Amino acid sequence: MPILDDTPLTRKEMNQFLGTMINSIKQSIDERFDEFGIEIAGRFDAVDRRFDGMDRRFDGIDLRLDAMDERFDGIDRRLDAMDERFDGIDQRLDAMDGRFDGIDRRLDVMDERFDGIDRRLDAMDERFDRIDQRLDAMDERFDGIDQRLDAMDKRFDTVESILLRQSEQLRILIDNS
Repeated sequence: MPILDDTPLTRKEMNQFLGTMINSIKQSIDERFDEFGIEIAGRFDAVDRRFDGMDRRFDGIDLRLDAMDERFDGIDRRLDAMDERFDGIDQRLDAMDGRFDGIDRRLDVMDERFDGIDRRLDAMDERFDRIDQRLDAMDERFDGIDQRLDAMDKRFDTVESILLRQSEQLRILIDNS
């Protein structure tokens, strides 16, 4: 291809020159889109990995909740057993006033057990609060990801508008030649 100078170009040379320029610009734009696509894919892969990590965390939370459900079932069974014992105690109280002091001691032991259960429930409430805080932190992270994706959309729109303007200018150049 001759270097542009004062020598007038033939229509064929002009078309070849414009064809080469258009191909060069198209190749440059294609390379930029490929780079942009790789960058976006990498970011989506990173987001997917984060979601996978969160899924594993939720699975762990589910396991913990299942364990807590089992504990609650155990507590319920204990409470049911205690209810049965209270029924037996009431019958004994009606039949034997003399054993009242022994039953009173048993009730003290049960109060201590209920205190232990209350402490455990308080500990579980604290755990639930920490889980809630973690979920709030994850919500904030998701908001950050949404903002990043919005910024990427804006950059893509800018690149697309530049491409459209350049394409329009090339079309005008080709039409005017």
